[in-house]
Amino acid sequence: MSEQEYTLEEISYSRKEDCRIMEAVLKNWFQSPKTLNFVSPSLSFPFKFKKWVSNSYADIVNKTTTIILKENDWIIGHISMRVIEDNAHLFHLFIAPSNRKSGLATKLVNAIENQGKNSGCKTFSLNIVPKNDIARKLYEKLGYKETHRSESHSIKMEKKA
Repeated sequence: MSEQEYTLEEISYSRKEDCRIMEAVLKNWFQSPKTLNFVSPSLSFPFKFKKWVSNSYADIVNKTTTIILKENDWIIGHISMRVIEDNAHLFHLFIAPSNRKSGLATKLVNAIENQGKNSGCKTFSLNIVPKNDIARKLYEKLGYKETHRSESHSIKMEKKA
C-alpha cells in the first residue's frame, strides 16, 4: 500500500454523524473482551458505545482530539488525546487487526503528538495494561518511558515533547 491511500481525519464525539459512524466501527472492533480491555480497561464487556462516550469523552470534549486513520474511506485506526495545561494524555489507540504490523500505529501516534506540540504541550502521557506487551513495545520504540505502576496495575508512560 502506498502512503497516498491512507488519510487522517479529525472527528468529534460531540457530532452525531461522527458518533453514528464510530459506533458501528467500534462495535465491530470490540467483539472480544480481551481487545476491549486492552483499549479501555474501565469498560466491561460487551462493548456499549454510550458508556464509551460518557466515560471518556462527554465531560471533556472541548479538551479532546480524536484522529481516525482511513484506507480508501474505510476506518482502520483510532487515537485520542486529552490536553490539560501542557500535558497531552494519549488514549484509545487501536488499529484494525487486518492492518497491524505495518507502521500505522506509529503514524497515528506521530500525528496526534504533532497536534499536541502545536497546542503547546511539553509532555505526553498514556496508560496501558501490563499484559499489553505490543503496546508497551510500540511506545518504548517511540521514546516513552515507564514512570509509574498504579494499584490497579496499569502502567503509566511518559515522554517529553
